[in-house]
Amino acid sequence: MDFQLKYANELNKLKENGNNIEFFRELAINCNDFNDRKETINGLLKFAEENNQDNVKAWAYYFLGWYNFDKTHYYKAAECYMMSNDIFEFVNNRTGLIYACNGLTNAYCQIGQFKLSNEWGLKGISLCEETENTDALVTLLINTGINYIQMKYFSKGREIFHSLEILDYELTQIQQISCYLALGEIEINIGEPNLALSYIDNALKIESELQIHKDICEIHKLKGMAFLKLNLYDLAEQEFKKSYDFSNEYDFVYERCCSMVEWSKLHILVGRKHEAVKLLNEVVEICSVRELNILLRESYHILYTIYKDLNMDHNALTSLEKYISIDDEMYDYEQNQLMAKMNIKHTKREADQYKSLYDKTELLSTIGQKIISNLNTQSIVDIIYDEINKLVETDYFGIAVYEPEKKQAKYYFVGENLQLEETLQINESTNNSFGAYCIKNKKDIIIGNSDEEYAQYIENEPIEFKQVQGKGKSYMVSIIYTPMIINGNVVGLMTVQSKKENAYNQNDLHTIKILANYSAIAIENAKSYSRVEALATYDNLTKFLTKFEIIRIGEIIYDKYSVNNSNFSVTMIDIDNFKSVNDTYGHVLGDRALSMVAETISRCIRNTDYIGRYGGDEFLLICPGLEEPEAVEVAERIRSSVENKLYNLGDGAIISVTISLGVHEYSQNDKSFMDVVKVADKNLYCAKGNNRNIVICS
Repeated sequence: MDFQLKYANELNKLKENGNNIEFFRELAINCNDFNDRKETINGLLKFAEENNQDNVKAWAYYFLGWYNFDKTHYYKAAECYMMSNDIFEFVNNRTGLIYACNGLTNAYCQIGQFKLSNEWGLKGISLCEETENTDALVTLLINTGINYIQMKYFSKGREIFHSLEILDYELTQIQQISCYLALGEIEINIGEPNLALSYIDNALKIESELQIHKDICEIHKLKGMAFLKLNLYDLAEQEFKKSYDFSNEYDFVYERCCSMVEWSKLHILVGRKHEAVKLLNEVVEICSVRELNILLRESYHILYTIYKDLNMDHNALTSLEKYISIDDEMYDYEQNQLMAKMNIKHTKREADQYKSLYDKTELLSTIGQKIISNLNTQSIVDIIYDEINKLVETDYFGIAVYEPEKKQAKYYFVGENLQLEETLQINESTNNSFGAYCIKNKKDIIIGNSDEEYAQYIENEPIEFKQVQGKGKSYMVSIIYTPMIINGNVVGLMTVQSKKENAYNQNDLHTIKILANYSAIAIENAKSYSRVEALATYDNLTKFLTKFEIIRIGEIIYDKYSVNNSNFSVTMIDIDNFKSVNDTYGHVLGDRALSMVAETISRCIRNTDYIGRYGGDEFLLICPGLEEPEAVEVAERIRSSVENKLYNLGDGAIISVTISLGVHEYSQNDKSFMDVVKVADKNLYCAKGNNRNIVICS
């Protein structure tokens, strides 16, 4: 049958029944020419509008979302999927809703909105269970598992994929490929790289049988990551290049950027930092245009660590600011989407108030520009105080930075030639502090007369800022407190105070809340600088240096000691049979055991030594100035201390472990720091091959 005639017949069928969509689905999804594909979808959308076919319109927007997704226009894809969801909900098409949920899960995952992605995934899974749609359920479970991997929640991802095994469902070959690649990435990060290679090869075999190229880039990239984890740098390089070349050939933009980011990590490890910078700058250029914010954020973070290492302070700070800016942008997008989804009626009014505030004074942008170069909280307070009276009449202004782990808030307070800092404890029994009430309850306080109205919020007279209170009567009469909140967590508070009675109204509170939102971001930026620096330097679980940092320090020591012809030794440490601890007690208690062993090791080394987490349960110790016999003594002390200690992991689990150690003293034969490490590593594997729990040196 002539295509045009067939097309017209199918449109007539849609007039009779808006669910006769399969012909257009195949046409929209399987068309290789993007222009023809979009023309088909636009034609379907036009037909739906002309014939008042809401169900067809919903499917057209869904196909348009798919089109934009394949074009890596993920934000546009999310908009289209959301429009299809709203219409499907209006016409009560539960099958269509499942497809829309799946689309939103994928799109939000790609733009780093993992919370939103999970919400839509869970909604879709719930709909699948209600309608007993096993096919769609499997697809959503796979996508949710991949989402967890993107979030670095590898254990949760593994649970999702293992749950597929109990469904008694025969996966399609395409689904099998997705599962194998996901399991491979999980093993690379928290398991066995060799097992990961096995999974990846299984995916490659199916891909070859199907004679498709959809996942070839991902396959070679993951193989490169696995080889990198196994320290097989030449093989890793080959795989990253294959992935890069293939993505170039087929114009797979997103896949090419992913490959370049992982390839840059190899360049850094082998000392080719300038090559890494070149790759990452290319990623930044591409991702900035296409709004690929996950890759853009990661690239800026890696660039920050490189520039910091190269003592290029300006470049490092610029990269860090870009990283923080993208993080904030992603957070703002999430908040806007959540507000839209919840249909908050006053959203437009709030947005208009923001705009009005900008148009009237341009104060907030001025504050933002000044804050970006100030990573000191007191400086931020001073900047805001200098400007705030243009918005709200204020005698005293303060910001408190809340530290939940210490249960305390540090206040920075200025006004009338006064500048003070004060730290207040905040716990369950604190009942005489406006700040404690505000932080614990995440609620605002607005008072016209503090002497008469304080009892609405606290039991006893307020303790804050006694330095600015008169005898027998509060010096500050009108007060506003509002919490500063990021991602649902209180990071502090803002307060303005006046000597006048009834100085503030709800409009003033709203203005302060707007300022508090911006200030919360500014305070979080200040925290982020030190937090990102710490993340780049220290392993969160063991408190040891990261692999990148210990190698960086080792290279510095190597350069210094080789020039001076001085001695230093390196010890590689590995916990024996640690996998059995994880298998027996689970990863939570396994992590606790790892942390306890690390604490034992740290007590056995000198303040002048350096130790880092080199792998999952493998550590690298550098002992400057020690010859091999002395380094062996240190290693033996560590080995004995670990062997003789019982570790109480909680939940009734008490274990003992042993460790194997390989020691090597730097010699003239070692042409780089990594050569020293390789010999120590060789000695470690010799120790593990000799019944373990032993120290072996060169």
